Amino acid sequence: MLTNFNDHSLLLHAFEKSPIGVAFLSYDGSLFKVNSSFCKMLGYSESELINRGVPSVTHPEDLEADQELWRQVVQGERDAYQLEKRYIHRSGAIVWGLLHVTIVKNQQGVNANSILISQVVDITEQKKKEEEFKRIEELHNLISEHSQDVILRLTPDGMISYVSPAIRNQLGYEPDELIGTFAYDYWHQEDLKSNWLKYGYYENSDSRIFVYRVRHKSGHYIWQEAHSKRIRNAAGEIQHVISMGRDITERIQSEELIRRSEKLSLVGELAAGIAHEIRNPLTSLRGFMQLYVKEDIEGIKKLRNEVMISEIDRINEIVSELLVLAKPSTEASELRDVVHELNHVTRLFEGQANLYNVQINKELDANLPLIQCQRSINQVFINVLKNAIESMPKGGQVTIEAKQKNDEIHIRIHDTGHGIPQNEISKIGNPFFTTKETGTGLGLMVSMRIIQNHNGTMRIESEVGKGTIVEVVLPIVSGIL
Repeated sequence: MLTNFNDHSLLLHAFEKSPIGVAFLSYDGSLFKVNSSFCKMLGYSESELINRGVPSVTHPEDLEADQELWRQVVQGERDAYQLEKRYIHRSGAIVWGLLHVTIVKNQQGVNANSILISQVVDITEQKKKEEEFKRIEELHNLISEHSQDVILRLTPDGMISYVSPAIRNQLGYEPDELIGTFAYDYWHQEDLKSNWLKYGYYENSDSRIFVYRVRHKSGHYIWQEAHSKRIRNAAGEIQHVISMGRDITERIQSEELIRRSEKLSLVGELAAGIAHEIRNPLTSLRGFMQLYVKEDIEGIKKLRNEVMISEIDRINEIVSELLVLAKPSTEASELRDVVHELNHVTRLFEGQANLYNVQINKELDANLPLIQCQRSINQVFINVLKNAIESMPKGGQVTIEAKQKNDEIHIRIHDTGHGIPQNEISKIGNPFFTTKETGTGLGLMVSMRIIQNHNGTMRIESEVGKGTIVEVVLPIVSGIL
């Protein structure tokens, strides 16, 4: 057998100089010739490998699969097989090899004299890279699956090619719904000027932080802060963009609340000074006017003077509203029934509602708990309901709802009036801003201060042509500031 083999000098040269491991095995699996590449790969000499045999240098977990494939070859069920398997280096280290075994048939076919050729390519480094890639991929999947931030992968033109599961909680979409769509289609129109891919393509920086509004599946917008980074290839071309975005709506609302509180405090200080300056001469004017009315015997003059006193009293009411802005009410708080207060306010406006052809509907949950509040809470409902009715000069409907949610009572007053433009909603509550032809804008400003003093919140939603919703949220147990 060996004589036959040595006669083929060309084959022998190729065998010895091959950069991959090559071994010749007999029908029973014993080695009788191995090349230097195979010896170098496993750290043994040729004689050591021949004496040890293949099973001793094969990882125990891969031995069974190798032997089964070997059996199929020697029994003629297949002519060759290929297998990735682990070998044990002399040092004990694991060496990965891509094994290819072929049987050389003679004229009698497969028999005890048949020779099998094993070729082994060392793929240890490739396996290490695969394992590292797998580890990184698992880590990436772990981060993506459990991160509260939404992770996006975008094409250079902004098409979404991957989105993490966090999108469900943040925007209400399923990941598959967004694949193949453009990220900027979900941005608020006013924020599109910061479209980095379109308008910032020639910027030097490959990393940017954006703050913008993005559309929820239900139609409303949330504020999102995203850190986006361009990923380039070796040629410097943008392959894709990775973006991580988090919901910062509460932070934005808190910042807005702080700014509004600062405005209220500043206006309050100014209002206090103005109010006191106006109230002093008003008191004197009213006193002398009362004397003048009593001395007046002519009915026309008396009527005119009574109107003047009425207008002075109206100015005095505005001054009182200014003083509410200046400091919290010192009025004692007590347990009050919200349903009773809303019914009382509704009765006050029945006449005005009939005049405007407005129907008032009430959806008030029975057995709502009492809340700790001041009598001034009525002023809030009066201001809001008055605005709602006046927004419908040609008639309409006002719906008043009151429900308990956890430890809070939610009161919603919804009208079908002309609505408020989106760009003006943020101005509501600013001093002397009003959408009405007459008015000072102080009503809602005072209402916001009263709700703030009750540790509550007031939110306004509106759409032109459809109406306005004012929601007041009050804690059931409220500590008055």
